[in-house]
Amino acid sequence: MKQFAAKLTSICLTGVLATPALANVACEANDRLTIISATDDGFYDEAHAPHNVIDGDFDPASRWSNESQGTPKALLLDLGAVQTLKGINIAWYQGDTRRSQFAIETSVDGTLFEPLLPFQQSNGGTLAFEPYAFDDVDAQFVRIIGNGNESNNWNSIVEVAALGCGVPVEAPTEPVLTERRGQGMFELRPDLPPGENFDLSGWYITTPADDDGDGRADSVYENELAAGWTDERYFYTDPATGGMVFRSTPAGAKTSANTNYTRTELRGMLRRGDYNIETRIDGGYPNLNNWVFSSAPAEAQAAAGGVDGILRATLAVNQVTRQGRGFQVGRVIIGQIHAKDDEPIRLYYRKLPQNKYGSIYYAHEPATGREEWVEIIGSRADRAPNPDDGIALDEVFSYEIEVRGAPEGDQIIPMLHVKIIRDDGTEVVADPFDMRDSGFSVADEFMFFKAGAYSQNNSSPEPETDFDRVIFYELDYEHGPASAADGIQPVAAAAPVEIPPATAGVVFDDSFADGSRDDGADATDTNWWHTTNSSSLDIAPGALGLVSGGSGRGIRTTFAPQMLAEGQTLLATFSFTTPETIGEDRDSAFRIGMYDKLGRAALEGDLSASSSAPNTTYDGLPGYMIDFDINLADADAANIDIRKHTDDTRGRLLGTTGGYAHLGGGGTPYQFLPNQAYTGTMAVTRMAEGVQIAGTLSADGETLSEFAIVDESSDLTTVGMLAFHVNSNTFGSSKERDTDDNGLEFTNVRVDVIE
Repeated sequence: MKQFAAKLTSICLTGVLATPALANVACEANDRLTIISATDDGFYDEAHAPHNVIDGDFDPASRWSNESQGTPKALLLDLGAVQTLKGINIAWYQGDTRRSQFAIETSVDGTLFEPLLPFQQSNGGTLAFEPYAFDDVDAQFVRIIGNGNESNNWNSIVEVAALGCGVPVEAPTEPVLTERRGQGMFELRPDLPPGENFDLSGWYITTPADDDGDGRADSVYENELAAGWTDERYFYTDPATGGMVFRSTPAGAKTSANTNYTRTELRGMLRRGDYNIETRIDGGYPNLNNWVFSSAPAEAQAAAGGVDGILRATLAVNQVTRQGRGFQVGRVIIGQIHAKDDEPIRLYYRKLPQNKYGSIYYAHEPATGREEWVEIIGSRADRAPNPDDGIALDEVFSYEIEVRGAPEGDQIIPMLHVKIIRDDGTEVVADPFDMRDSGFSVADEFMFFKAGAYSQNNSSPEPETDFDRVIFYELDYEHGPASAADGIQPVAAAAPVEIPPATAGVVFDDSFADGSRDDGADATDTNWWHTTNSSSLDIAPGALGLVSGGSGRGIRTTFAPQMLAEGQTLLATFSFTTPETIGEDRDSAFRIGMYDKLGRAALEGDLSASSSAPNTTYDGLPGYMIDFDINLADADAANIDIRKHTDDTRGRLLGTTGGYAHLGGGGTPYQFLPNQAYTGTMAVTRMAEGVQIAGTLSADGETLSEFAIVDESSDLTTVGMLAFHVNSNTFGSSKERDTDDNGLEFTNVRVDVIE
C-alpha cells in the first residue's frame, strides 16, 4: 500500500458539497483519470476504509468494505474537476467467486446526481479490473452504490479506476480520510473492553470486590487488565460513549484495615507487566516500578523507573453520594500522586446535593508537616454555596497533575502544578505548590500515579444505590529525565547489550509437557505471550491452543537473540492439529513471523494490540511474515506468501498485512482438512547479501507446499521472537478457552540454529 504523510484530512460523505472545477471536456482520449478522494458515510469496516480503493494496491487486505444494513451504501469518488468520463473499472473483493450488486451515478457539483448505470451485478469471474463502459458524460463526482453480494450484505471493492479525458489534475500527496462513525466519544469503541480502548499495560486496578474472600479489596494486575478484564459491577466500558467506567460503592471491601474508604482505582505501574519487578520494595526505596522527584538524591533517581512526571485525564463525574455525614457527602477523589506512605496530591471533585455544580480542590499530605488544602474551582466546605463556575455532573473536563523540578541556585525545588481544562478549552490553573519542605526529596521515598473513583463517604445508609461513578475518556502519564542541575545527574541510559554469535543447536523445543505457558523447569521450554488478548492462549499438558474461532488472535514467544553469521539458518518448526471447523476462502489467514526484538524489554510479556488500540512496541521490528491461505474458493490459488515488516506504524504485529511489504508468493496449491496434523516451517538464512526467507507446509511426512525468496536489501542479522496469528472465522467455531473446536492446537514448537 502507498505510504502517505502522517497529517491526514478527515471528510464525511454527508459533508461533500463542492463548487465544480470546470474544465474543457471536449476531448477524444480515454486515459486513466486522477481520483483525488474516495469517501463514504463513515460506517465502513474499521480495517477497510474507502481511500483504500485508490491506493494502487490489489492486496485484498487493502479494500473498502461497508455493510448494507437495510439500505444501499455509496462510495463517492472525486475527480478533482469536471471531466469527460468514458468508463469505470472496478476490482471487486472476491470478484472471482461471487457477484456484487451495484449502480453508478454521476454529478458535476456533488449535490445533484444523475443515474449512469442501473442496478446490476458484477460478472463474478475475475479478481482483476472489471470494465464498465457507457456514453460520454461530464462529471466531477462518481457515486458507486452497492447493495451487498450473493453471499452477504457487504459491499467490498479492492480498486477503482476512472477513464476518460479532460484537464490534468494533481494527485494529493496525502489521502483524504473518511472519519469513522458509529463509535463513542474520543474515538472510543463502546463494544470493546477498557483494555482495548486504553493502554492499561502501565496500570493495575483495585475494586470494592472481595471475590476471593480474604477480607481485602481485590486487585487485577497489568497484563490481565490490558488483555480486556472487566467487572460489570465496578469497571467496564460505557455502552453509550465507550468511556472507561469506575463505580465505587461505599459498602465494598477496602484495601487494608488502615483504609477508611472504598475505591475503584488504577495504580500506575512503570514495569508494564514485567512481574520480575516488584510493585514496591522493603524500606520504601524506589525501584523500576515507581518514580521520584528530580530533587531526590542521585542514587534514588538512578534506581527509579522515572523522574518527575505528568498525569493527564479527560473525564466526567456522573454520580456522587447524596446521603450520610455532612463532611463526607458528595466527594470523590479522581486523581492522586501517592508516595510511600503519604499523598503529595489528592484531587477531589465534590458536589453537594443542594448545588447544581461541583467544586474541584486538592489536598497535599506531606511526609513531614501538616496537611494543606488548595481550592481550584468553588469551595470544599460542607455547606458551600453553589459555585457559579463549577463543574456539573456529566460535564466533560480534563485535568493535569505535574511534578516538575525548578532550579534555584544549586538546588532543585520540587514544584506541584495542577490545571483544570473545561470542555470549551478554558483553563483554571492553580498556583504552583512548593514541596521543598514536604519531606519527599530523600532516598527512601517513591511515587506513583492513581486515577479512578476513590469514594470519600463511608456513612451512606444506602451504599448500593448511593455511590460514586466516574467515566474516563482519556488517561495517560509520562516521566522525564533527571535535572542536569549541579549535584543532580540524569539517570544513565542502559548500555547496549552485546549479543554473542549464534551457535548451531537447539534454541528451544517446547512440547508443553508441563501444561504451562511459562519457561518451566524443562531446559527446552519457552515462554508464551499473547499479542491480542488473554483468551488467545489455551494451555494443557501436551498442547498449546491458539484460540480464535470468530476472532482474530495471536500468540508469540521470545528467546535469546540469535545473531546469525553468513550461511547460518534460524529454523522454526511447528506441529499443529486443525479443529473440526475450518473457514472457507480465507486469504492469508494463518500467519507466522520472526523478528529482531531490538532489546525492547516490554516484549518479554503479554502485550495486547488491536486495530482500535495498536501497541507501538510492535512498530518497526525488523522481521518477516509468511502466511498461508485457508481453503480458497479457487483451490489452485492457495500459496505461501512472504512479507517484510516495514517501519509503518501499525502497532499490530501479525494482526494485519498492512505495515508489510509483499516480497512474493508461490508453492504448490494446498488445502487444510479438519482434525488433521500438520507441520510447518519458517526459516531465515543469512546470505552474503541479504537474507533468504522460506516456508513449508507438510502432512503425514509429505511436503504439501514450499516457497522461498531472497531479500537482497535486508540487513537483518538477529532474531529473538517467533509469533503466530490466525484471522477470524478461520479455525474453529468457538472463541472461548476450554471448549472444543476453538482453534489450532500446537503439539510442538521448536527453533534451531543450523550451519
